[in-house]
Order: sequence, then structure tokens, then C-alpha cells
Amino acid sequence: MNGTSPGTTDGISGTLMGVLALVVLVIVAVLWGKLKDYGRAKAKQHVFARRDHRDGQQLVAEELHFTLAADPGRIRDVVLSSVRLAPQCPAVLADAYVLEASDSEVVVAYGSALSRRSFTASLRLSPAGATNGAGRVDAVWGIRTWTLSDGVTDGVSVMRRLREDVEAALRGLDPGLHRTVRRTR
Repeated sequence: MNGTSPGTTDGISGTLMGVLALVVLVIVAVLWGKLKDYGRAKAKQHVFARRDHRDGQQLVAEELHFTLAADPGRIRDVVLSSVRLAPQCPAVLADAYVLEASDSEVVVAYGSALSRRSFTASLRLSPAGATNGAGRVDAVWGIRTWTLSDGVTDGVSVMRRLREDVEAALRGLDPGLHRTVRRTR
């Protein structure tokens, strides 16, 4: 109380002090939530899902380049029949499926109608010239788009399986194919 008027106080009123305390409490709660999210993401990346984190970063950063003697249409047909893919986008459980296919590209996606699309990958085919009368094709397998959960790439085991299946299908066509791995990111 000051000496001039009875009932008034010096300084900040109780209402303003309550509003300031509420604002500070909200800011602390938001920062605490962000800190917990950051800690959970880092723990998942470096402790709980360390292998998937490392492999996911590698799988999205690399492209497999193949040079083989085969017709692009034949390559497409063999890949579509050899690689384990659902015939269409699954309704409930996520799986790998063909998004589009042509003589120049096969695009595969992983997801379902109920969940988001976790990644897309493609096998791009282009003529590489002729050798001893046989046409050669450059085939490039790579991950085009992907999603992350807590900083870890989604669908790493399926990416790995598709990569192995595509390479096995191409080796079945031309056992002497040339394979190169290139980092793109």
C-alpha cells in the first residue's frame, strides 16, 4: 500500500501477474514438449533404431546403376514378375506395389490406402548402345521420395528387399551385367 490512497497497491496488479504466470507456464510446457520430442528422436536414431537409421540414410543416398544386354520391355516384364509386389495399392496393410510401369520406367511405392505412402522408388531404363549386335540398356534403381518418423527413414526393410529383388531379377536376365553404386545425396 502506498500512503496516498487506501486500497491501492504499488507495482503489478494480481490479474496481470496471473496472466504473466500463465504465459510463462505455457512457454515452459511447449519447450518441454519440444525437448522430449528431440530426445526421443535422437534416442531412436542412435540407440533403438541405429541400424535402420544408418541403412535408411544409405539407401536413399545411393543409386544402383546396371548395364545389361536386354530389351527394355523384357526388363520391365521380368522385374514386374520377379519382384515381390502387390498388384495394386493395398487397402489396409502397407505393402510395396506398382505405381506405374512403362518401357522406360517402373515406379514402385510402399504404403496403403489407409496409411501414408512411406516411399517411392524407380527403375529407369535407357538405351546404352549396341555391343556385338545386342542392345545394351542402362538401368538405374533409386529411392525417389521417402518419409521419416523421429528422424529414421520409414520402410527400410522393404527398401532393402526391393533393392535385392531388383538386382536378382536383372542378374537373371544377364548374369554378366555391370553394377555400380553411386551416391546422389
